[in-house]
Amino acid sequence: MNTFLPNVLVIDDDPGILFLHKIIIKGEGLHPNPITFFDPEEALNHILENDIPDKGILIFLDINMPRMSGWELLNHLEKKLRHVKVKVVMVTSSLDRSDKEKAQKSPFVMDFWEKPLNENQIAFVAKQIPIWFEL
Repeated sequence: MNTFLPNVLVIDDDPGILFLHKIIIKGEGLHPNPITFFDPEEALNHILENDIPDKGILIFLDINMPRMSGWELLNHLEKKLRHVKVKVVMVTSSLDRSDKEKAQKSPFVMDFWEKPLNENQIAFVAKQIPIWFEL
């Protein structure tokens, strides 16, 4: 396992998905305690109000959520955290090609996957951390 651990956040409005993704992330050794958020506004406030460690943040982000979409959250992060190591994996039920194209344009988005996450995807992310976070 990589000893470098960015903070890991999982943001999704489905409690079942949050639970499943947290179990997989922990089970695959990506992070011992990923932080989960049901509400993207709460997640944004948490990110902006807390010191972001030098090691950065890895976010698994849903797109379609009430009150604030994943795109809106991503837009806030891109504006306010330009000089911080923030990496995002979009994890969504959306099969809309325009969503995937939009994700490819974001400097924060590293990948775009259909939910739910699986063990192979988390193992892939673990191998990518040194590249994504320029270690």
